[in-house]
Amino acid sequence: LFCPACPQPGVNLPADWKVRYDRDTIMRQYVIDGNFTAQHMKMNKPELDVALSSGKGFMVPEVPYQSHLKQSLDSKEASRSTCSNHRAINAANINKSNLQSTGIGATACAWHGCFVPHCVVDFQKGERYMNTDYSICNALGYHSGKPCTMIYDVGCQWSVNFRSRVKNSPSLLLPPALEIVPAVGKFHLAAHKLSCFP
Repeated sequence: LFCPACPQPGVNLPADWKVRYDRDTIMRQYVIDGNFTAQHMKMNKPELDVALSSGKGFMVPEVPYQSHLKQSLDSKEASRSTCSNHRAINAANINKSNLQSTGIGATACAWHGCFVPHCVVDFQKGERYMNTDYSICNALGYHSGKPCTMIYDVGCQWSVNFRSRVKNSPSLLLPPALEIVPAVGKFHLAAHKLSCFP
């Protein structure tokens, strides 16, 4: 169970929910964000590191995630923010060679704040689409193909080529014909331009 308070067919909605409720009432809303203070130093002896429950909680499974990162290309579209000085994007250009992880990112319920299981990812060099796409696709895997809203600080730029990045990656999957409505949270609106909102 992902978020006990959100409307979920078969969990807390009546059998006739499709006729009783309109689309917006049951639309799932997600938010993705990063934390750059949750840094992790490189280990002196990484071979001694033992995962007690890789991928069994909120973190993504390590082996498939590392495989995804090796297959992914660092997108040039994310190298510099065109909106304003977004730390989320621009921090990707900072080198922190002593760190295993420069922070973490997670997808959560935008209404109630519950983290989606298996959707917390490590950042290696700031917040890059290859990291957030993995978290988002895992979150949307919990979703049964119904329309959803994805709220992201740089949602205007992230959404432009999201589907092509998914299509070109063997490790990213989306439910077929899933409608995703990208949005920017109110807190971050001041950092955007009018051209961000067609």
